[in-house]
Amino acid sequence: MQDFFELAVGAAASGCVYGLIGLAYLLIIRPTGIINFAVGEWAMLAAFGGYVTLTKYEWPYPVGMAVVLGLMFVVGWATERVVVRRLVEGGAPLLAPILALLGMLVVFRESISVTFPPDPHPVPDAFGIGRLELGPIGGTYQSFFTIVTALGVFIGAWLFFERTVAGKAFEAVALNRRAAALMGIDLTRVTALSFGAGAVVAGLGGLLVAPNISAHYLMGVPLAIQGFTALVIGGVGRVAGPLLGGLLLALAEQLTVRYAPVPAGYAQGVPLVLLMVFLLLRPTGLLKAKV
Repeated sequence: MQDFFELAVGAAASGCVYGLIGLAYLLIIRPTGIINFAVGEWAMLAAFGGYVTLTKYEWPYPVGMAVVLGLMFVVGWATERVVVRRLVEGGAPLLAPILALLGMLVVFRESISVTFPPDPHPVPDAFGIGRLELGPIGGTYQSFFTIVTALGVFIGAWLFFERTVAGKAFEAVALNRRAAALMGIDLTRVTALSFGAGAVVAGLGGLLVAPNISAHYLMGVPLAIQGFTALVIGGVGRVAGPLLGGLLLALAEQLTVRYAPVPAGYAQGVPLVLLMVFLLLRPTGLLKAKV
């Protein structure tokens, strides 16, 4: 039983990271309809930002974290301004910005690959290396920090959409862009903010997972797949959807690694299997959208 509780804490931490990547997708999809597969590379950029600020220059963790997330907002805003807005304002079909963002995925990844050596780059834990025991439940400090931070982000996102005027504006744009524009909502501002917020959330996921897997220029694509699978499992209709999907996905991965009579590398196929199953049997996800 002790082994299962420890596995559950590790799965919850991984699931929260997947949920954050899924939330980054959601923040962009809801007001724009654009699927931005470059969110995994945004997480990778933030992980390298953590390496530079926290490992190389040894800044205090809160300062380095704030600087990296601030830069990620600029990256998201600039991506929308330079790549997406020109296509949308030019009347291009929805597929055009999606393909352009796939191109940006390559740009982000190759920019890092030519800037840093190919070896993994370590990023320190927020509270150092150690374990926290809460009765039968135990795990590393980083695992509990990841869980608490991710829950705080999801609660904040829920409050934003449900309790603020700006959040209602986002919801209005998600429901009907033309009607929202007629009501005086600035569509370009909402789109730019959605990309900026998506980059911040994806960057936070990258910072939280980097101490466990180190910063590497190839880490973005697996995170993008896991985050998108979490979104599909949970559903795009609710803010809690990516979190639920991420937790279920991570638990399935951990159970496969620990108990299934297959090589550990097969766990990398779990997200793709679950993605296909849900797309075929329940494409709306587990949580239905609000009526």
